[in-house]
Amino acid sequence: MENKDNISTLVGLSSSEVQRERAAGHTNKTNEKNGKSYLKIVTDNLFTFFNFVWAIVAVILIIFRSFGNLTFLAVIIPNVLIAIIQEIRAKRTVDKIAVTTDPKAVVVRDGEHITVDSDDIVLGDIVKFEMGNQILADCVVVSGIAEANESMLTGESNAIRKEEGQTLLAGSYLVSGSVYCKVIKVGKDNYIHTIEKAAKNFKAPSSNLFRDLNRLIKYIGIFLVPMAAAMLVANYFAYDGVWTTVIEKTSGSVIGMIPAGIYLLVTVTLTLSVIILARKRTLVQDMYSIEMLASADVLCLDKTGTITDGTMCVTLSESLDGTADDEIKRIMSYVEGSERSINNTSRALIEYFGSSEGVVLDKIPFSSERKYSAVSIEGVGIYAIGAPHFVPCPVSDEVEARVRDHAALGERVLLLSRLESIDGEGEAVAMIAIADRIRPNAKETIEKFQEQGVLVKIISGDHAATVSAIAGKVGVSGYEKYISCESISDEELIAAAEEYTVFGRVSPEQKVLLVKALKAKGHTVAMTGDGVNDTLALKESNCAIAMAEGSDVARKVSQIVLLDSDFATLPDVVREGRRCINNVRQSAILFLMKTVFVICLAIYAAVTVSGYPFEPKQFVMLELFVIGIASVLLAIEPNNKRIEGAFLETVLVRSIPNALALFIPTLVAMIAANVASIPEPCRNAVAMLAVTLVGFVNLLFLCRPYTKWRAGVAGLIGALIVITLPVSILLKDLFIVLPAFDYPMYLIGVLLVGIAITLLFQLLRKNIEKLVFGIVAKVREKSGKGQKKNKRA
Repeated sequence: MENKDNISTLVGLSSSEVQRERAAGHTNKTNEKNGKSYLKIVTDNLFTFFNFVWAIVAVILIIFRSFGNLTFLAVIIPNVLIAIIQEIRAKRTVDKIAVTTDPKAVVVRDGEHITVDSDDIVLGDIVKFEMGNQILADCVVVSGIAEANESMLTGESNAIRKEEGQTLLAGSYLVSGSVYCKVIKVGKDNYIHTIEKAAKNFKAPSSNLFRDLNRLIKYIGIFLVPMAAAMLVANYFAYDGVWTTVIEKTSGSVIGMIPAGIYLLVTVTLTLSVIILARKRTLVQDMYSIEMLASADVLCLDKTGTITDGTMCVTLSESLDGTADDEIKRIMSYVEGSERSINNTSRALIEYFGSSEGVVLDKIPFSSERKYSAVSIEGVGIYAIGAPHFVPCPVSDEVEARVRDHAALGERVLLLSRLESIDGEGEAVAMIAIADRIRPNAKETIEKFQEQGVLVKIISGDHAATVSAIAGKVGVSGYEKYISCESISDEELIAAAEEYTVFGRVSPEQKVLLVKALKAKGHTVAMTGDGVNDTLALKESNCAIAMAEGSDVARKVSQIVLLDSDFATLPDVVREGRRCINNVRQSAILFLMKTVFVICLAIYAAVTVSGYPFEPKQFVMLELFVIGIASVLLAIEPNNKRIEGAFLETVLVRSIPNALALFIPTLVAMIAANVASIPEPCRNAVAMLAVTLVGFVNLLFLCRPYTKWRAGVAGLIGALIVITLPVSILLKDLFIVLPAFDYPMYLIGVLLVGIAITLLFQLLRKNIEKLVFGIVAKVREKSGKGQKKNKRA
């Protein structure tokens, strides 16, 4: 039987056997769809509640042959098309780049090792797995020794030793060793189907932006239906039952209450950011992560693979017991020659000491929890190598002092010890120092984060002093505040989370605890990692960032994958996210300004039964220039400010003064028209011009402080309005502007009122916002107390 397994390990399945298994459907393909389909993208953007409302309004207006009032479709249709096109482009870009991160497997077929996609694994394949690889199908070990972490399956993070005849489950991953396995289950029959799905959807980051937008849409949707009915009744009596006028006015109020384009603007802006980052070799798994990373105020970095490039070199090899240097080199060559899996440390050791094959009698593989490996080699002896205080041998005060000296230089020290038995104690033979190579752009990258107000913390499994020294070299603020976590309690670690900057000797469980502690303190935590020991903490963070060259499982649980494994691209992600979210907030004020204004006007018209004054087409200049074009241009301006405050609350509060500045001159125009018996067409035209002018003045204040870009946007919108005004006079049936000039003093008076009110509100803006924020806080406080009383009851 043993001979047969060895032959299988060397030969594997034949080509004909592979074809037979494929024909039988025994492949590892799960037919899971990654992301939205093209049809789903179209339907999600097309069949929305507000699109449904707009469609109904458009059909009614067409039935009543009010074609001039269909101008709102000039804003709606392009927005929908842009959203669909941008999302399709993003899907194509992301799908193309994501191919580089698809899991691969090394299988043995016809006696040769070949690399195939995980979907191409068939039942009975012999697959080679090494440290860091995720197990892609349920299989049985036929050769080799390894340790597997099955925490994603069982919740237990302890490494489990796997030997010949034992089962490896899909979804687990190797933390040490190298094995050949025979696949016993594929596709939906094994764990990979559910594990990959769970990993991708694990604790999706909560987006404040999308959550608040959904709340806004919900509230407006609830308010819209009864308000539309009230406006229909009020307009019926106000306009003596002339249905064409009633429908036009009611349509104007309904369309005006909907913040046309705000949700689409957010989607388009975030999607555009995804495409921009994809071109910079940054794979964004979901749009939410852009906001979460941009909001992060703490960045937890793993030293290896992030600050350092992952390569090492031996800087010192010194005997501790008088063993000759040549003998140490010979011993180390056999120790490294016994390693089945090669990592960066072993590469540096092999480069320095060489590699010799011997007969391995017994072996304890290295693991991140154990931090040492041991091997018994025939004719050489039993040796262990690993981190001081973990290798089973006493450490003298002199060696302890030298370890600290090397750690202060940013070097890692390994001890080679001679053991009495594979699991027994021994004595130190040699001390070996290894140095990490720091990435050339690490210092500049960390400086950029710190300039942006992001607190950088280094979390590593290495010696705390070593990590601190490297942190100092790359300019991490507070690098001298370091702590070793190997013997501290969970309570002490939680207390140290904010106090210290560098954490050494951190176990995978402690990394999770640190992230949880920082989040509990109100921080938004982003974390980078590339190893299997980072996985649990990556899953717990608000935004997980993985290196493409890292482990399969780290990439799977991360929202952002750096495809070039270049840490220097992260500030670009943060900068892009801040630009996107901050600018969307500014643009949203313009959208909600009109929404709140129309709601106030509709309520007034319904209560007084005076009739809603505007038709949909009369908002064209306001919607197209002041809101539509301006919001898009402002959304693409560079903006690197920290994201602060709740989106919906902040935008609504800042929209209220602008909305009142629109409402008051309109109210004055309506009341004055009734008193002076000014005809309705003139009243409506004057009010529309006042609303457009006040909206433009609000835009001018919104653009403060002026930059070249904002000044250019304000100048462009002003020019467009000036150019369009004479055109609107000529196209009187479309814009209904001309009657405003029949009563010049009335027109001037309303415009002056509008400008005066706008300037007054802008001067009192801070006081108004403070008052509204205070009211909101009191309402929230009372609501919270009421909920507590209900819970107690």
